[in-house]
Amino acid sequence: MISKRDEYWMKRALKLAEKGRGFTSPNPVVGACLVKKNRLISEGFHTSFGGPHAEVEVIRKAGKRAHGATLYVTLEPCSTYGKTSPCTEATQEAKIARVVVAAIDPNPEHQGRGISILKKHGIRVATGVLKKEAEAQNESFSKWIKTGIPFVVLKMAQSLDGKIASRTGESRWISGPQARMWVHQLRASCDAVLVGKNTVLKDDPRLTVRNGKVAKEPWRIILDEKGSSPLRARIFRTGGPVILACSKQFFLSVSKKFHNSNVTILPLKSKNGKLDLRQLLKSLGSLGVTSLLVEGGGEVAGSFFELGLVDKICWIVAPKIIGGRDAKTSVEGSGVVSLAQAHLVRRSRLVPLGKDLLFEGYIHS
Repeated sequence: MISKRDEYWMKRALKLAEKGRGFTSPNPVVGACLVKKNRLISEGFHTSFGGPHAEVEVIRKAGKRAHGATLYVTLEPCSTYGKTSPCTEATQEAKIARVVVAAIDPNPEHQGRGISILKKHGIRVATGVLKKEAEAQNESFSKWIKTGIPFVVLKMAQSLDGKIASRTGESRWISGPQARMWVHQLRASCDAVLVGKNTVLKDDPRLTVRNGKVAKEPWRIILDEKGSSPLRARIFRTGGPVILACSKQFFLSVSKKFHNSNVTILPLKSKNGKLDLRQLLKSLGSLGVTSLLVEGGGEVAGSFFELGLVDKICWIVAPKIIGGRDAKTSVEGSGVVSLAQAHLVRRSRLVPLGKDLLFEGYIHS
């Protein structure tokens, strides 16, 4: 029987889980609370990849007080040995009476297994408490563990009339300081951030996280068919891994150009001057990248949309009119032939960011 009390404690566990954002990948974020007689005994979250899981952390803090308590956890307790021992074992040994779970493990190999083990050992289990919130919290991990490719977030900052730069190419700054600060938080939550070579040539970005505490800088990825990005670019002179994805045709020349740098060259198939983005995502997924933030210009955005590779959009709209037929727009490329083919945005929401508006939504279900 699920009660309002269960929802209360699960909300607390979900907030705790967010404290691990940016530190646990490729593991999911997980929060937990240990409660007895509706009083909090201990709480915790998964703090880092390879570190103790949330359930183990709260049980350790509680000690003998865990006996007969209820464990609230945002994701089904693990049941297999990995970098840590199974959380199901720790739960049994602590003599916990009841476990309340928000979301079932999305890994097809483990799905429901932890629940079954707990029930077999006489522990009462309730599932589905704030399930939608918990599933959204680990949407990147869920896609990656099921498909082997990262969850793709496309971020764009544009004027009210859809421009991302003036006709002279000036783009700093379309959005305001609060929106730019939010983008740094978004970067910190993702495993990798991607731009095209034109962004490197015109804007010379660093693509680093410049506010808040982060476990590591996201990987920075450049789509550059011929490796024409200049060695002096700031992206190559700041910390964190950089991957330059080029065409197999130019792999040798690009490798020679960057041989004295810390840049990793990733050769991809290409056609008509465009790199194979599906191959890129598979390669990144195999390296443990669960989430990819695409921050390129209109051509890069258009390419991801045309191949159906966008999962979520984060569109920052500034209350400005730029105009100009030669000014770049947020999504370019060929575009759709008819309105019936337009990419529909679902589950959308609007969030004020200073004078700007953030429009968030999902392209894939």
